[in-house]
Amino acid sequence: MKKMLLSTVIALSLFACKSETKETTNAANPDQDGITISKSANIDIVKEINEDLVAFDFVKIRSHYTDSTKVHDNLNIQQIDTNLAMFTPMKNAGLKFSIEGKPLVFEIVNAKADEKGITNYVDTYYTLGVNKGGVKKLCILNQVFAMKDGKVMEEWDTYDTAPIMEMMTKK
Repeated sequence: MKKMLLSTVIALSLFACKSETKETTNAANPDQDGITISKSANIDIVKEINEDLVAFDFVKIRSHYTDSTKVHDNLNIQQIDTNLAMFTPMKNAGLKFSIEGKPLVFEIVNAKADEKGITNYVDTYYTLGVNKGGVKKLCILNQVFAMKDGKVMEEWDTYDTAPIMEMMTKK
């Protein structure tokens, strides 16, 4: 049911927004269940950000953000550097992250810019593995990135913190 609902929302979003990106369909991307997914440089940037997070490569991650980027991390609003700093204790505690399966990543390009001049938004749906000491927990992660000139201007992350907190306290 969740998959069908998500597919409907994505399909409606793609039809409602004018996109200037190349699109692929189920024939070229069979893991997407017939959903049309846009391909763009912004999508590649967002995928790279998440792959760099798995590697704890904060320098590469940071290169994709402006100095004034705000991150809405489960409704906790932080500057990008403050947000990235919270991953250091996770790394030091021995947590390892992995991207499970194929994430759903698509871009919506609006014909009219918002008040900040942004037209491009990349939306993601990841299953994140949180590993420590041979134990793995899964965490669903939804992200929205406001993109302008190849940089993240603002980011919204929503995820369940329980698996991460449980692994942080695991001996």
